[in-house]
Amino acid sequence: MIVEYKLDAGPGGMIVPAWVKDGGYYQDPDNFTMVGWTPDAPREFKVPDSVLVLDLAGFISRTMGIHSRYPFKDQDGNTLTDAEVEAQATAWYNQKQGQ
Repeated sequence: MIVEYKLDAGPGGMIVPAWVKDGGYYQDPDNFTMVGWTPDAPREFKVPDSVLVLDLAGFISRTMGIHSRYPFKDQDGNTLTDAEVEAQATAWYNQKQGQ
């Protein structure tokens, strides 16, 4: 499942919550959230009930909101179009959901 989360304060600095198995994607500088993946239930660990689980539409909306404030760029520094960002985000989401 795709989740939005923040880092936890831990000894020595900020740490990724233990229940996030692959994270650090699509960071929003305005509210310090990022997106990650954790396995769907049933699982042997608890994911907090307060965690925002993102479906594809919610993930795309969140990503496009970040892109509108902080335009995503390609390897050459060119700003990506909305269509390019949506296509990349959709591909990422579908790939992570397949894990």
